[in-house]
Amino acid sequence: MSDTFSASGDLTFRDLQTFLSVASTGSFRAAAQRMYTSQPAISRTIARLERELGAGLVERGPRGARLTPAGAALVDHAHRIGSLLATMRGDIAGGRRARIRLGAAATAAGSYLAPFLAEWIPAHPEVGIEVIEDGALKLRERLADGECDLAIVPLPVGEELEAIPLAHLTVTAYFPSGHPLDTGAETITVDELVRFPLVVNGTGFLAGRVFMQECEASGLFPRIVYRSNVGQTLAALAEAGLGVAVFGDTVDMRGFDLRARRLHDREGRRLGFALGVAWHRHDTPAWMRDFGFALAQFQRNKADGVTAVMPRQGVGQDGGDV
Repeated sequence: MSDTFSASGDLTFRDLQTFLSVASTGSFRAAAQRMYTSQPAISRTIARLERELGAGLVERGPRGARLTPAGAALVDHAHRIGSLLATMRGDIAGGRRARIRLGAAATAAGSYLAPFLAEWIPAHPEVGIEVIEDGALKLRERLADGECDLAIVPLPVGEELEAIPLAHLTVTAYFPSGHPLDTGAETITVDELVRFPLVVNGTGFLAGRVFMQECEASGLFPRIVYRSNVGQTLAALAEAGLGVAVFGDTVDMRGFDLRARRLHDREGRRLGFALGVAWHRHDTPAWMRDFGFALAQFQRNKADGVTAVMPRQGVGQDGGDV
């Protein structure tokens, strides 16, 4: 590529591409071959980046090039810059007049966004959708920092944000048929559950955090043998007999033969959390808010078994209301 985008007087996007090639191959020689240049040129580029950023990015060793902590951080930023440039090209080449940066955790994207966007996108070809995937808790921070226009986040939200409820998730235990927990009961307390080995979400994800908070409040120490942010991975491990899986009840369980019991605390209250679609209270145009309301209405209709016709939403030339 021949990008000449410069973040400063010396750093170019080509430099970032070269760095990413070294990071992904773990080799200056392999990066030179991939970039159709010489190995000394790769070395000069990395050295220039390190001088410009004021930090060492790559350490050479007998097993190749290894990233420093600063280099690992730069990988994420370089990918974001590349994504923004690709979006810019696509928006300009395609003549798009508006774009929504929509934040969602992987489970929420599959459960809520996919069926909604399958109807919404064809009805709004003038609007580009960019989905930013992260944990729901982290997305609330990214929304507040302006990295997303809207996001599916836990409720309640801070004063700077506005939100509409989307769904209530229940933390649920999953296990194979014939497991000691397979008694036919619909619920289970945390006290009963912690007697078994568990595979759970990380605490960066809401289901995992809610479960661990209840354990801590009850003075319990669960035996966690595996953590994953992907519900299907936990379900597969539970099906294989590694442990009882604990995650939210919105994960797509098609293809799994597991039993389920909802988690309650000692007082019989359901363990769960509310999700909403949120946006900045003062800086979000009305047509983006309408997108959020349409997503929430779609989810309510889906829960009620109602087939809704996706309304046509107008977006003006400047991204404002029609």
